[in-house]
Amino acid sequence: MPSSRVLNTEVIFEVAVEAAKRINAPRREGGKREALVSVVFAAVSLEAFLNELIALAQDFANYENAPPITSAFAQLMAQLNTLSIVQRFNMAHWMLAGAPYDTNSQPFQALTLLFQIRNDLVHFKPDPLTEEGESKPTHTALEKLRSKHILNDSSAPESSRSWIQAVGTKAVGEWACNATSMVAADLVSKLPPGAWRQAVEEVTRKIASVQFPAESQTN
Repeated sequence: MPSSRVLNTEVIFEVAVEAAKRINAPRREGGKREALVSVVFAAVSLEAFLNELIALAQDFANYENAPPITSAFAQLMAQLNTLSIVQRFNMAHWMLAGAPYDTNSQPFQALTLLFQIRNDLVHFKPDPLTEEGESKPTHTALEKLRSKHILNDSSAPESSRSWIQAVGTKAVGEWACNATSMVAADLVSKLPPGAWRQAVEEVTRKIASVQFPAESQTN
């Protein structure tokens, strides 16, 4: 029988979802701190999801009729903690699907972009200013977000002073939650039939099904 565990992925994810829901403003109005909470906790919940996926594989590896991939996944993934979280997700996908992510498609692009933003927030560096007094963002993911039409769209001068102002929108918070849901649901869909998959589906039902309105997920 599986050992008793406290699984917190959905609890963490709900912090991200509720933060996005609390933003009572136009979707592209910047400077909303709750959007930053959504981004960080959405990323944290994905990391928790992968760690719990590995833990559950360890629990079910010795089950009768457990697919061999269950034990192999548990053993190999537990040894890859020195890799980046994106690399670990890529290895998990490789083991479960027989190939790494297509780096030019979803959900890999959403995965990498979410963690780029999360890392830039957690390991924050100041923005240099141009001679005109506007910020010159060092944020490498900003243009990718801009193409999704979810950044701050205000023309006010103070709205361009920092990339934090730009990403602090309800639309970005919703996108982060949608991206997390997409990545988790994709990996769950690659699990083999059996007790391991059933357990994972049960504890990730909310995270794999959350979807804000379609306009929140502009390609």
